[in-house]
Amino acid sequence: MVAGYPGNPAAGRDRLAVVHPVLASAQRRLGSSYGGGYLSGEHPVVLTTDPAATAVAQELGAQVRVVAHSLAQLETWQQRVSAELGTHPPASVTRWGVDVRRNAVVVGVLPDQPVPGPLRQVVAEADGAVVLEPTEPIVPLTAPGG
Repeated sequence: MVAGYPGNPAAGRDRLAVVHPVLASAQRRLGSSYGGGYLSGEHPVVLTTDPAATAVAQELGAQVRVVAHSLAQLETWQQRVSAELGTHPPASVTRWGVDVRRNAVVVGVLPDQPVPGPLRQVVAEADGAVVLEPTEPIVPLTAPGG
């Protein structure tokens, strides 16, 4: 993932072109221990669940972080959260998705609203792979004068 580059989208594309092959190679070579990847400054960072696999990422020119959960595990937990919340999530949940840097599925919840029981159960079962994060309510944008 590459963060936005306001006013210079080409810079973001150029950086992605450099890091994407590194991450794609890391994913192929690390297999089930691949935890995802991102850019830190100008350097690709590869996440792995296997401390013995750090040399592979380093050979590719990436920095390495050993993490608790593989990307496949996080994607499975995200699917579980989606299944529990359904197509019409409760008003207390504002967003959810895999946050590779945090090595977790992050679920945004309103601090003054109750968290649904099934979601609390998923968090309890996930052993750190799913976390709740207080967030602000989503405010719809309106056109001036409208």
